This record gives sequence, structure tokens and C-alpha cells, in this order.
Amino acid sequence: METLLRAFDLTAALNSRGISFASLGEAYLVFIGTCIATAALFSAARKHLVVAPNRQSRNYALYVIAVLCTLLIATALENELSAAAVPTLRYVAYPQIAFLLALHIWIAYRTEPWLIQLGASSLVGSALVAASAAAATESFRVAHGAALLVIVGLLAFLWYGAISTKRAFVAAASIYVRSKENLGAAVAPQKPWLGVPHCAALVAASVALAVANSLLRGRGLEEIAAVDVAVESGVLMLVTTLVCGVPAVTYWFARKAWMPELTRFAWLAWIVVGFAFTYGNYLTSLAKT
Repeated sequence: METLLRAFDLTAALNSRGISFASLGEAYLVFIGTCIATAALFSAARKHLVVAPNRQSRNYALYVIAVLCTLLIATALENELSAAAVPTLRYVAYPQIAFLLALHIWIAYRTEPWLIQLGASSLVGSALVAASAAAATESFRVAHGAALLVIVGLLAFLWYGAISTKRAFVAAASIYVRSKENLGAAVAPQKPWLGVPHCAALVAASVALAVANSLLRGRGLEEIAAVDVAVESGVLMLVTTLVCGVPAVTYWFARKAWMPELTRFAWLAWIVVGFAFTYGNYLTSLAKT
């Protein structure tokens, strides 16, 4: 009976994953600091910047969504599979990441200038506060630096494609001029399936990733069974199809049209799912060694 109670001890399960009153309090302080930094950055952006609600700004939102989903998956895998090592992030960071994710989903759905400024400000504020907290507690790691570089790259992409200063706008060097020049190309109607080249490329990439995952498990090339590669690549393709199918079908029922840019969304979904498979295999192989 004691063994059964110990197995269902919720407090112990939460503590082993870094969820405690102390960690929740620290996450709350980080969230409050992020809100203050976001408000200051948003106010400055409204005063000095002009944002174009163009395709580049929507692309920025989609890329941020993919990065945040990857971060959520990586956090879960590290907390569940690497019990010996200290995870890069704990589960207490989930609410703030979920807030950023919901905000950028809103940007992708409604591309408005003030909303883009708010999303970018929240991303910058979160990065600054989280990096400062990690540096102050001497817990800054290489993974944190890599995440900061990715965020800087996304913000640079947004700046180049959709942001201009008000001074440049008055001087007729506005981002609106450049964005209007890119709207002349006709957009082909979207189909509910990918073309043969993209399907073949996804299958080839899935097979290559399955082979790489087998190597991560410690197998040699001559020990890798073709059946295992076929099964793992098939599972990867199936999960990617399900991830793409749910929003595509939802979009169809909501608007009676197929979701635009389905091909790029499929590749983004494949990258996120492939990362989950590969990182999970990597952590599992580290735990065994």
C-alpha cells in the first residue's frame, strides 16, 4: 500500500520536475518583469516605429510559433527523459511561453500593426528578462545563448521586412513602399495536398532522419534494419500529416477554403516533429550511457 501511495505522490512528482512554491514564485517574478519590460518597449515602439501588416510580418509570426512549439517540446523532453542532468527550462516556464504562443497565433490570424508591435515587444522583453535572470543566478547555458540568437534572427527578419522608423516614413523611405511592390504577383489557388516534389522530399528527409536517429541509439550503419527505418519514417510522416490535417480541416470548415501556404506549414510541422523525435532519441541515448 505504501508503495502504491508513493507512486501516486503528486508532491514528489511535481518536485522532481522543478515545480514548487519557490519556483512558481520565481516564475511569477519573471513574468511581472516581462510585463513591465513589454509595456516599456511597446510604448517606445508606438512612438518611434511604423509597422507594415504585410506578408513578412505574418511569416514572422509563423516562425515564432514554430520556435515556441519547439521550445515547449524540448522542455518537456528534458524534464521527462534527462532526470540526471539539470533541464534548460522547467515546467514553470510553460505559462509564459504559452502566453507568447497565443499572442503570435493572434498575430498570424489578425495581422495588425499594434498587435505586431505588442508581439515583438513581448518577445524582446521575455528574452531580456529571462537572460538577465539566468545571468544573475549563474545558470546561463549554451542552449539559452542559442535561443537568444534565434530570437534575434527572427526580430531582424521582422525589422527588415515590416518595420520602419517614423523619420524614414516621413522621408518617403517607408516600409510600405517596398511591401506594395511585392504584392503584384498572382497567388495560385491552394490545393489540399502537396505536390509530388514536396512529397518526395518529405519522404527522403524522413528516411534520412530515421537513419540518423538509429545512429544516435548507438547502432552502426550495417546494424540498421530497413524495416525499422521504414516504420520510424512512416510514423514521422503520419504525425506530421495529423499535425497539418487538424488546422487545415478546421480552416476549411471555418472559411470554406483551403488553408493558404499549406506546403510551408507542412515543412514547419515536419521540422518541429522531427526535432521532437531526434531530441528524444538523443536524451534517451544519454540516459543509457
